Amino acid sequence: MKDIYICNLITREYTELSYPELVNFPNLVLQFGFGVSKISGQYKVVLINGDTGSNSHYVYTLGTGTWRRVKAGASSGFNLWECFSIFSLPPMGIRHGELSVLRDCMCYSYCAHNNDEIVIWMMKEYQVDESWSIEYKMSTTCLDLSLRKHCISVEALKLFKDGDVLMLLDSSILVYYSNKTRTLEEVNVLKDADAKKGYALIFNPSLLPLKSLGFENVISF
Repeated sequence: MKDIYICNLITREYTELSYPELVNFPNLVLQFGFGVSKISGQYKVVLINGDTGSNSHYVYTLGTGTWRRVKAGASSGFNLWECFSIFSLPPMGIRHGELSVLRDCMCYSYCAHNNDEIVIWMMKEYQVDESWSIEYKMSTTCLDLSLRKHCISVEALKLFKDGDVLMLLDSSILVYYSNKTRTLEEVNVLKDADAKKGYALIFNPSLLPLKSLGFENVISF
């Protein structure tokens, strides 16, 4: 299994992290997150194990040099704030949607009615199941039929101030929703992208050097 690379494109630096010792199965479905704790101010890398037969996930706190194993609903060690919580999906019976965060709120997006509609739910109060509400219903009939067939999965990437939404269809096609005209259009920048080799994220530029975040063996390029 290859190493994990963390890169700051603004400072032109990168570093490598090895996988946790117990993660050595090539067919595991792994997802990663990188951010800072609002409580401790420490930067962390989160590894989510998507394997349905496992409840083990890992957190790497910068500066410690080690991965720590955590389980859903359980705290890790004595840091009682560091835990995974379980909550219910929106009450609509569809279980093939995608989670994302828009304006600091958890969202759940999916295609409905034979791919004729994109629906985005928003959890207005975190971990309060009753706060789920439908934020958007977008008709896909304005899209070309060749695009509509790609509404297998929908991930909401960015919610703009005017209510417009940038989304990713089937991990490879960017589409833009205009809140004013209530229409969708393709953003043709990922035409040659291979959905199996990566996924789109919103890039938040930072001038902080990787060394200041606690990384060692930082390489400039």
